[in-house]
Amino acid sequence: MHFVAQTHVDNSFGNSFEFTKNNIYGTHVLLEACKVTGQIKRFIHVSTDEVYGETDEDAVVGNHEASQLLPTNPYSTTKARVEMLVMAYGRSYGLPVITTRGNNVYGPNQFPEKLIPKFILLAMRGQPLPIHGDGSNVRSYLYCEDVAEVFECILHKGEVGHVYNIGTTKERRVIDVVKDICNLFNMYLDKSIQFVDNRPFNDQRYFLDDQKLKNLGWIERTTWNEGIRKTMEWYTSNPGWWGDVSGALVPHPRMLMMPCGIERLDEAYKDESKKSELLSNSNQSHMVVPASKNNTSQKPSFKFLICGTTGWIGDLLGKLCEKQGIPYEYGKGRLQDRSQLLADILSVMPTHVQV
Repeated sequence: MHFVAQTHVDNSFGNSFEFTKNNIYGTHVLLEACKVTGQIKRFIHVSTDEVYGETDEDAVVGNHEASQLLPTNPYSTTKARVEMLVMAYGRSYGLPVITTRGNNVYGPNQFPEKLIPKFILLAMRGQPLPIHGDGSNVRSYLYCEDVAEVFECILHKGEVGHVYNIGTTKERRVIDVVKDICNLFNMYLDKSIQFVDNRPFNDQRYFLDDQKLKNLGWIERTTWNEGIRKTMEWYTSNPGWWGDVSGALVPHPRMLMMPCGIERLDEAYKDESKKSELLSNSNQSHMVVPASKNNTSQKPSFKFLICGTTGWIGDLLGKLCEKQGIPYEYGKGRLQDRSQLLADILSVMPTHVQV
């Protein structure tokens, strides 16, 4: 199951090239690896409802799996493009591919760049909840446990070569989501919200026809009130799970980009006391491999930060760097702790990061 992708629309407006690299090239690498091994029984590619583009506000029938793809932002465009690549590998090489296009997912452990965890964390901090535009945009939300059951169903019952929409008819405006979160925290709505500039383009509505999935036997079990309550309880019980996420809680987050992103990150930490504190708290140990002796007079053009030495990919990449004389360092901080990851980046100043 291929879940990995850059997914946040705001980030794609700030750094669309990173989305092309990760979502398209990254998926191409996986497809090629699966083709070479010839041992994959199912390649389930996880796409998004956003590939269909905006749904008419008065539409009573949602987009079905054969509807035209009309993406409207850099993120959804990369997902639509890579769907074509997945389909091509199915047709050309017989790879057993299945594609899913789903509504928004929410629940515990979600990184707070997404709307629901962002608003919950802001409410916990007593900070205003930023609403893009007028808050009238409509979205559909599925609780994570229900979505996990979807993929179990598709894994065992889905047909190779097919596309499945993962949707719900329980739509909510963004302003309604904010109201529900305010109610959970006993906050006054008019004193808790902050209307901010809208995105360059913000689809008004996504609406899916998910009858094909229901025909496999899946049903949505979790009500909105139950799901949002369980999500809020998890975040209030685990307030420091993601470490320092202040950069994700701003109204319009933008992704850092390598190598220029390093400069932007360093700019954000010009305060030497903050930088020193961040580095001193990282408790990291690193291994540095110098550049090849044949090129000692020339500054290396690459430097890798490899997060995690226990995985075979990290170990293999380290060996490749060593063989090619490319400098690299291992960071041993937990990826779930953003402060440790940032400390590694500030300390190593890499051109590439492998996680």
